[in-house]
Amino acid sequence: MEKIIKTGALVVLAIAVLAGLNTAQAREKKASVASKLGGGKVKVVANTMPENTMIAASSAKGSPAYHRHLVRPGAVTTYSVRVMNAQAQPIDVDLSLAGAPPGWNAKLAKTKVHLEPGKLEYVLLEVSPSAKLAAGSAASFEVAAKSSAGKTEKITLEAETTGKHKIYYVSIDSLGTEYLKLNAKGNGPGKDNDWLMPNLHALIKEGTFYPNHKAHLVSATDMNHAAFLSGAYPGELGIYSVNVFLFGFDEKGNPIIKATPLDIMYYGKDGKPVTNIFNVIKDPAAGGNPNAFDAYVSGKDWVPEHYLNPVFGVDRIATVNRYPDYVTPSSHIPKKNETVMQVLRTQFGKYKDNDAFLWEDIYTIDQAIEVVNNEDPDVCYILLGGVDAAGHVFGAAHDLSEWDAKNTPDELSDDVSKVNRRANRLGQIKTVKTADEQLGRFVAYLKTRGTFDDSIMVVESDHDMETNFFAGPKLEQTLAKTGYSPKKDYFMFTVTQIGALFLRPGRKDPNIIPSLEKALEDYRMENPLTHELECPMVVYTREEMKTGIDKVTGQRFSPPGELYSEYYIEHPKPGNLSWPDMMLFTKKYYQFPLMGVGLANVGAGKLNIPLPKINIFVGGHGGPSTQPALLMFHGPGVPKAVAPAYPSMSADVAPTLYGLEGYKAPAVVQGKVLTDVARPQK
Repeated sequence: MEKIIKTGALVVLAIAVLAGLNTAQAREKKASVASKLGGGKVKVVANTMPENTMIAASSAKGSPAYHRHLVRPGAVTTYSVRVMNAQAQPIDVDLSLAGAPPGWNAKLAKTKVHLEPGKLEYVLLEVSPSAKLAAGSAASFEVAAKSSAGKTEKITLEAETTGKHKIYYVSIDSLGTEYLKLNAKGNGPGKDNDWLMPNLHALIKEGTFYPNHKAHLVSATDMNHAAFLSGAYPGELGIYSVNVFLFGFDEKGNPIIKATPLDIMYYGKDGKPVTNIFNVIKDPAAGGNPNAFDAYVSGKDWVPEHYLNPVFGVDRIATVNRYPDYVTPSSHIPKKNETVMQVLRTQFGKYKDNDAFLWEDIYTIDQAIEVVNNEDPDVCYILLGGVDAAGHVFGAAHDLSEWDAKNTPDELSDDVSKVNRRANRLGQIKTVKTADEQLGRFVAYLKTRGTFDDSIMVVESDHDMETNFFAGPKLEQTLAKTGYSPKKDYFMFTVTQIGALFLRPGRKDPNIIPSLEKALEDYRMENPLTHELECPMVVYTREEMKTGIDKVTGQRFSPPGELYSEYYIEHPKPGNLSWPDMMLFTKKYYQFPLMGVGLANVGAGKLNIPLPKINIFVGGHGGPSTQPALLMFHGPGVPKAVAPAYPSMSADVAPTLYGLEGYKAPAVVQGKVLTDVARPQK
């Protein structure tokens, strides 16, 4: 009977998925549409160069994406010159270079190109200023193309010397530092020459590593990536959720849910836009240069879309479905509802495609290399999302005590998790190993390019991941006992380890929140591992968000204000983001059932229709148990082989970079400067 009920629920769920795919499509219509990918997904391509010209470059004068490259004296910058044949017959093209002033060296990778009709080729131009030049020296270069058909075209490229280093963030989404302890097979303790992540170990030996680093609550994607870039806590950022947010209720009392809205990230009583490192590097008052350029390259489509609002300063976005015209499209064509179907299959058993998520990080690094070759951003945020996507379907694999090896210790495919039998140890280990390989590939690329030693690299993760029970608290039944109604008194949405509860408009009863809080904190269920009764969650009211102290235990759970938004709580406006009256987090291994916002967190947009209250993920994050995360710095001025014992958090990264590079930190910064790496700027 239980299997029949579950199967029926999943049929309803699948129907709901097919009915609710309009949100992502509507979002993509905001930008120019170039073509479609497999499954009907819209592809958005940014035009950086003129069309149908024989020669072009994204940074060239007159191009839609023109900008002057900044380069340190003695270092290298690059431009990819597109040579294209728009004619009906084959052509040979001769390239020539002119205009390099004294103290500047420039070289084309090749000077002759043969092109069949309709074909194109990119030729790399390397430019290097003398180490003796002062910052602020400018140069321009003319590249001419002459075809065998008698046609000649020219472009002009510009560069300027700077005293600032290039900054590369490489974020391995959802990577816990326990993976650093594993051997190459992922089934035991590692050692030198036998690590699961040898490339990350090599960087750590040459940089500063923070073994006690933690993500902010919510220990999830959107808010921690934004914290790395801004130095602000989630409350200051105005980000309490992943992908979906509540913007009040309509006249019928239905929640207004927006997916990846552009109108968040405002703070303070006046609602000022959050200042990010993207803004700072261009602000002369902060020590920046108006010619600075930045990029966000992400395996997760929605995360950089928060920055489509120009006020947040992102110049270039590159994802699977949104990228500049010089980027090669992914060979992996996403199938319609691919992510949703992967999650749904775990309801029936282990998802066995061990290689399902490997392509994502490979393609993200492909894109990052093309972005750097073409536009040489001064700050480049690279988000590798494969480990997180895999972890939700496969579970985590870093806890050696979690697994029963079934008497075949070297064969991971048959290992069984004590937490969730649907977990796939081999699939997750392969995905982590691939992420490390791609980190190594990007480092090798920078070394070959000659810019690695003169660049700052931050390698980090936004949170940990743990395998979850397919069991969780019965929230609706528990809250119903209070006598308060979700239709009249409050609205709640939950997914994986995160929950948010909002009072409905006009509800002034002072007993609602205390009553709901007490009901949730008094709830008990049997732990599937220990078989003991326990409360599977922690609950924080707005008062607790502000102080950072849990009233039940008297213990501090976060920095004051980490989850508190002055702007959205104390200065509410109609149509603005609604801030939760309560935040809910599960304890270790537990997850909440899917409630309130449908399948937005598994790639199907928003669904404001009733869905089965099932627990959907094999692996999850969001609560305090998944806060441990990765952080290390590498580059000029960064101490080598240092591992400070004091704790760090996501918001500490931006102010540390400001101190290291001599930028003035903006008012939004709440994190501290990590003084082993840098000194605060006055």
